[in-house]
Amino acid sequence: MSNPVNLKWLDGQAPISTPTGTSFGIPWNQGEIDKTTPINGSLKWTGHTLPTDAGLVDDLTLQTATPVEPTSPVSVVDSKKTITVTTGTFSAVFNKSGKVLIDSLSLSSKAQVSNGTLIVNVQDSPDEPELLGSRPSVKGTTGKIDSVTVEQNGPVRAVIKVTGQYEGDHSAFLPWTVRFYIASGATALRMVHFFIFNADQTKDFIAGIGLRFTTPLSDELYNRHIRFVSADGGIWGEPVRVMSGLRRDALAPVLVPQFEGTTTSDISTWPTSITPFVDDLAVWSDFTLDQLSSEHFTIAKRTNAGRAATFIPHAGSGTRASGLGCVGGATGGSVVFGLQDFWQGAPRGLDIRDASTDTATVTIWAYSPRAPAMDMRHYDTVPHGLDLAYEDVGDPNPDPTGIGRSYEVTLQLFQATPSRTVLAQLASVQTQVPQIVAEPSFYAAHKLFGGRWNVPDTSRSGLEAIEKRKSDLLDFYVAEIDQRKFYGFWNYGDVMHTYDQTRHTWRYDVGGYAWDNGELGSDLWLWMSFLRTGRADVYRIAHAMTKHLAEVDSNHTGPYAGIGNRHNVSHWGDGAKEARVAGSTLRRPYYYLTTDELMGDLMDYTLAADQTIMVWDPLRKVFPPPDPAGPGRLRIGPDWTTLAGNWFTKWERTVSDSEFVHEVYLQWNDTE
Repeated sequence: MSNPVNLKWLDGQAPISTPTGTSFGIPWNQGEIDKTTPINGSLKWTGHTLPTDAGLVDDLTLQTATPVEPTSPVSVVDSKKTITVTTGTFSAVFNKSGKVLIDSLSLSSKAQVSNGTLIVNVQDSPDEPELLGSRPSVKGTTGKIDSVTVEQNGPVRAVIKVTGQYEGDHSAFLPWTVRFYIASGATALRMVHFFIFNADQTKDFIAGIGLRFTTPLSDELYNRHIRFVSADGGIWGEPVRVMSGLRRDALAPVLVPQFEGTTTSDISTWPTSITPFVDDLAVWSDFTLDQLSSEHFTIAKRTNAGRAATFIPHAGSGTRASGLGCVGGATGGSVVFGLQDFWQGAPRGLDIRDASTDTATVTIWAYSPRAPAMDMRHYDTVPHGLDLAYEDVGDPNPDPTGIGRSYEVTLQLFQATPSRTVLAQLASVQTQVPQIVAEPSFYAAHKLFGGRWNVPDTSRSGLEAIEKRKSDLLDFYVAEIDQRKFYGFWNYGDVMHTYDQTRHTWRYDVGGYAWDNGELGSDLWLWMSFLRTGRADVYRIAHAMTKHLAEVDSNHTGPYAGIGNRHNVSHWGDGAKEARVAGSTLRRPYYYLTTDELMGDLMDYTLAADQTIMVWDPLRKVFPPPDPAGPGRLRIGPDWTTLAGNWFTKWERTVSDSEFVHEVYLQWNDTE
């Protein structure tokens, strides 16, 4: 490296905190970083990870030097039954078999999280509340561990990969992958969960999916605290036993600490006008926050009477919640839990149960059970044709088998209830995830992803007009996503294909003109726009779009493994199963800029496309089938270049897998 690389935080200034550390990727020109590799003897990209709360300054530099071990290095102990990760006073124990993934999370040797379990509820028919008669039967399933792998073992971070399926009152289904991340100096765990849908769309309607764990409570009821945080930093905070608003005033030494979440004065010092009656006050034990749409959340609470009593449904409400919550005590310790993309991925939910007992149960719902169950069926039972509706339904019929979706959770331990200020700061990190990036001029100088682009040039009036037009288009798309509410568990990240000028809405209900599924190269446009401008808002919609395309619009296993789904009213509804939709090439900006391991997995799934595309011949509806004894039939543009991109990307990422670049040469020689 000839000169240090200047880096910055995506949003222009350092975040308040990075509870789980941060990772980023940097490109290099040939010869800048020497390393013995089959790719011209030097590295093309390097991935980097910073410890918790490291690099919290606005301007950063990256340079070669002797690595320095972190102050609190991460250590990993892999035993027969468990894996234990430790950094400083924080430790995590993961099981290697069974249905409890997180055995414990501890701070200063005190376990504050236990029994971390993946759950899915599934019902046997759709929700049709207008119909009389019996309701759908809901069954519970739990994630069962198949394998556990230590992918990174410190000293800067540990990464533990777990795979399994959901089992219980349903045959094993929904294969999943979980990665746990622990950074040096952390008191927090980051979890990324990804599942693949392989259920029967006509019989299996997912009625809830999430993570459940328990936490011990020991403080007095009036010193136990519940917190939920809105997306703009507002705090809903109440104790388990409320001392304010009473007929007789408990006075400031009680009320102020209870509001702030600190320890109240000893009850013996309280006014004698209230102490004899404290035990008569309601005990609030159960709390729920639901974000059933992107535009509204509600908070409800219930006493320790449990199911014998009703929830108060109007305990709180707002527009958008951050997905951050907290349960604990003023002295006994607290757990802060968060679900990323909370309102964007609605319906979401947060449940706290039994907060009045010695052990509270928290459930983080990536899909809330209070929402209608997922209905994966197509929007119609008949096709509507290419000529007018521009859809290609049939052969095969609409089928979500093999698509997937991820969610991300953070669990952080505190020795006391965090202040309202700290919780608001954590929510800001939760809703606007920090990311380290380089300057656009640096990316341009390294000629990334073809190199036929440059930073904006406004030196002449004509160029200035072009740049303004480009900027206006980006502004439009950024604003349109929120204006049109392109949100939802399966939808977030995608945009619509074509606008209806008559109805003044996007063609959400017209066959192939509805969800875009990457048809117009929107993801590539957004990534290249970010690289040349450095715009944070463009980065974030490119990030969300690439996740959606790689997870939802692509088939990872099953009959369409490795290929994707053409644009339609439902993301998986079109019969044109195309390799180009799932191809790895356009996922590379996301992968290399973030170093995201799940995106690497999704890229690997695309390697099945070369076999699957022989079954689902892309020209089968246009021409007679080819001679079964002869070679397969591909289109050079959308098919062969996609397969070659999948092979090349695998080779580029792993270097040692030279078979994939050999496949490119072999297939090219066989092309007629």
